Amino acid sequence: MKEKRAIDFSAYKPGTIKRRIDLRLLDTGMPDCNAYYRHLSADPAEIDLLLNALTINVSRFFRNPLVFEILKEQILPTLIDTSPPGGLRIWCAGCARGEEAYSIAILLKEISPAVAATVPAFILATDIDRSALTFAASASYRDEALTEVKKAVLEKYFIAENNGYRLTEEIRSMVTFAWHDLATSQPPKEGIFSNYHLILCRNTLIYFKPELGERTMEFLSGVLADGGCLVLGEAEAVPSRLHRDLREAIPRTRIFRKEVA
Repeated sequence: MKEKRAIDFSAYKPGTIKRRIDLRLLDTGMPDCNAYYRHLSADPAEIDLLLNALTINVSRFFRNPLVFEILKEQILPTLIDTSPPGGLRIWCAGCARGEEAYSIAILLKEISPAVAATVPAFILATDIDRSALTFAASASYRDEALTEVKKAVLEKYFIAENNGYRLTEEIRSMVTFAWHDLATSQPPKEGIFSNYHLILCRNTLIYFKPELGERTMEFLSGVLADGGCLVLGEAEAVPSRLHRDLREAIPRTRIFRKEVA
């Protein structure tokens, strides 16, 4: 995978990797890993199927509604009020199929259309799975991804299709999707800057070995602007050595604010 797709999974938790390789063995009918390796080497298409199995793309709009409610009512209004002339810079790292990034775009519109028009927001959404990014850019989703979407929001920002719903161009145009490997601890080149005001990295670091997870967390803290917020998944935590820099903005929310230096 590192040679063919430039993605190094060696720092991911081995148990997770093994379970997902076992799924490909089952699907391909291979008796063991040696046989599967020969199959993988002979069939380039299997590389993409393995990549899809190794990357986690399960998500939905407004997943964990309480987090998004707090973002809408408290975090985003504060960031907007203190935003620099260039506007807000937001990064969704490990965006999967784009539901989270589009959810943030909808929140910005819902806070105040007038504010959204006067305070520009650059929303960058990245992932290592190119097929997931292609899906995200299409902005078309099945009903199961919309279970947490309120009826008024559905009617305002989604257009019904035969097999689900498609986001309006107003929301689609607010998000830029790009390929990026978070494990490299390098900023995505599409961002062209650091100092993000809001970074969402939810349910991605749990698949990293502890050393890589801590290194990635330190990197994310480094590209977060003073006063900016980092949103983690429910099972993720900030390493103790970063507690001085990142304080939980609201208890038990996994939303951390970077202290002003």
